[in-house]
Amino acid sequence: MVKLSVSQAARRLGVSRSNIQAQINSGKLQTHEGYVTTDSIRLAYPTYNLNTEQEVHLKKIQQIKADAMYKAGAADAAKQANEQALMTVVAALKSKLYKEEVKNQHYQLVFSQLGERLAALEKCCHEQDKRPLNELQSWISNQQSH
Repeated sequence: MVKLSVSQAARRLGVSRSNIQAQINSGKLQTHEGYVTTDSIRLAYPTYNLNTEQEVHLKKIQQIKADAMYKAGAADAAKQANEQALMTVVAALKSKLYKEEVKNQHYQLVFSQLGERLAALEKCCHEQDKRPLNELQSWISNQQSH
């Protein structure tokens, strides 16, 4: 319960001090320990605004703060969603990279075994077939180094 002196109440309402005193004497305004309560002023003067400029600014500041907190929360939620999406993309790329590395290892093994088989074939082939076979072995060796 906020209490105002008679003078403060008169200034806030924009009426004379004697007007406030008359309201107190008639019982329309209640006092508490020599002060007028804002609750009784609101009852006696329902159309008047008791908010001071300072209170209006304070309410605006509180609203701005509440809006900022809401926006910060929304920004945090958006940031979390973006981070989650990014982590999903990174996980998918890691999986693709792993699959490609497995394929690469397989192809290296195939080329290695092909080279061994061609070397074995060279030992038992006819002399006229050795030159094309050597060219094929050379090409395979070049492909492995790339």
